[in-house]
Amino acid sequence: MPDAEIHVLEIARPKRKRPSRAKPRPPRATELILAELRGLGGVVLEHGLLGPASQPVSSLVAWQRRLTEELGFAVPPRATTYHEMMHQIVAINRRANAPSMGRLAA
Repeated sequence: MPDAEIHVLEIARPKRKRPSRAKPRPPRATELILAELRGLGGVVLEHGLLGPASQPVSSLVAWQRRLTEELGFAVPPRATTYHEMMHQIVAINRRANAPSMGRLAA
């Protein structure tokens, strides 16, 4: 055999995952979360104007889910249209601003 090359396969060892030593983040202020929720509402409104009956983008749905969880509310079912998603955002905002939450109604 003319000059046969021998290739040594390197076996990829799984890297050990050690626990993070990073300092845990403190919970964000409710005012900051509500401001971000209003920003999400603006983005959803723009998308809804372009295609009101179209299905919401998964990243916007994930953003809404994260903000809802941060506020401590039950996550609503996935919206099928931007119109429905906007109604969910408004309902979350109203609940967060309700007097029972210790806040003034806007």
